Amino acid sequence: EPPSVLMGRWLRDVGPDLLVLAVATAHVLLTPYAKVEESFNLQATHDFLHHGFHWARFDHHEFPGVVPRTFLGAAALSAATWPVKALVLDGAHHANTKINGQIAARIALAAAVVTSLARFRRAVRMHLGEGAALAFAILTATQFHPTFYASRTLPNIFAAVLVTFGLGDWLEACASQTADGRERAAHLSKRATCLIAFATVIFRCDVAMLLAPVGVHVLATRQQTPFGAVWWGVRCVATALCATVVFDTIAWRPPDGFDPGPFWQGYRGVMWPEGGVLWFNTVENRSAEWGTSPAHWYFTSALPRSLLLAYPLSFVGAAMDRRARPALTCACFFVAIYSLLPHKELRFVLQANPLFNACAAVAVDRCVFRALGASSALKKKTDGDTSDATSATRRMKGAALVAVPALAVFGLWALSVAAHAVFAIAARKNYPGGVAFARLHATDREGWRFDPGSVHIDAAAAMTGVSRFGESADADAGWVYSKEEGLAPSELASRGFTYLVSGSGSVPGYEVVEAVEGFKGLAVTPTRWPVVRARTELMIWLHRRLMDDDEDDGEGESP
Repeated sequence: EPPSVLMGRWLRDVGPDLLVLAVATAHVLLTPYAKVEESFNLQATHDFLHHGFHWARFDHHEFPGVVPRTFLGAAALSAATWPVKALVLDGAHHANTKINGQIAARIALAAAVVTSLARFRRAVRMHLGEGAALAFAILTATQFHPTFYASRTLPNIFAAVLVTFGLGDWLEACASQTADGRERAAHLSKRATCLIAFATVIFRCDVAMLLAPVGVHVLATRQQTPFGAVWWGVRCVATALCATVVFDTIAWRPPDGFDPGPFWQGYRGVMWPEGGVLWFNTVENRSAEWGTSPAHWYFTSALPRSLLLAYPLSFVGAAMDRRARPALTCACFFVAIYSLLPHKELRFVLQANPLFNACAAVAVDRCVFRALGASSALKKKTDGDTSDATSATRRMKGAALVAVPALAVFGLWALSVAAHAVFAIAARKNYPGGVAFARLHATDREGWRFDPGSVHIDAAAAMTGVSRFGESADADAGWVYSKEEGLAPSELASRGFTYLVSGSGSVPGYEVVEAVEGFKGLAVTPTRWPVVRARTELMIWLHRRLMDDDEDDGEGESP
């Protein structure tokens, strides 16, 4: 075949997935910084890239987080990012910081998420049709939260990669349940349960609430026997446990000469990080300390914001096509059981998004794609009708039946795109700590920059974008960083810090040299464009120590 035909076929096959990747990458470039929820895996990825397996230099010995987490995701992400660092970033001598490594790692994670979505979309095409597969990609690209979170180094996102691959296998197994495809369906269902089990044991124990309905469906459709399913599940869980326990026991063991700090005393026993999380969230129920929401919150707030247009359409699609109903049932079961936990966050239920989107894609396919095709066929048929009145009447009725649902879907789509833009504007203003930290190391157009010195980063800055990727790229430049907590403002000058990246606007002994605004809320102004704006206020200040008269403050000098 001619190259142009092959290229066109390739674009039709891969183009929708590239659209999703482009949107996710745009979010990385627009908001390259990270919040505190992402810090463990992000700092671990940095440490793998820059320290290898020298565990003593890893950040988690000083700042372990509330509960221990696995290092397997960060290790895999750093391995995927390392070629870019070795071939491109290490030669970028003009870079003041290592932030490009953070961007590269986040794009690599986004690519993994989109690859899993592409596999799921191909299962949608096999099970629900070509039009539904195209609609699935468009719906996903339209939604803000799935594309924004795709590059975020959260345990939920690492789990989502395995879960989405597994759900793709499960959906394809549903499409393969014919006399000739039962063997393949059994193979796919086994692989699906294995992937979701790995995600449960290693990254997010709550994924078990999605594995349960999927497993019930596998048994109900006789893709596996009960004994075979249990024996297979035991082997998968045992393998995943071995992987995480061995690796994380080594990673979390305190190095020789470790000085226990206020946050981490060290642990020399066997470590299963996600087991600790399970105990913390369920038995102790301490996640409620971070806030609680009503039981209906996921269904009435999180899912409408995350899915946008796809939320109502998912129920329409399941009503139209019975093949989509198992997907919707599993998704609703997962969210309903999750709603029993008092502490709720939107990111906790992102694993269910592909299932909702697959059902919504059926509705888009029926209401738009197939309806428009049927309308075109009807027009051709009635154009050959000798009775002008009859032809015109039939065309008008057919056009009306097609136009109403199609216009409704397009209108909701337009609203979804607008909401996506509003969320993106808000997110861009949500990382003042990262912006302030970048300005501390930046060089202006005239070549001026701050002299190297010791920097103290307080909790407000660390929680809004500061990471080890934002530190100086030159280890010998003279920069020293501290995130020591519990220091009173009056103590900072006596500790000798040259700069402060702080949430306080005034600190004794220091002058403000930069002030960064952060997101405060949305303002709607119908008489101005854009109608919706992000409201901001000063949140993070960059301070420089006041020097005595006999000291050279280096102002205006390059280091």
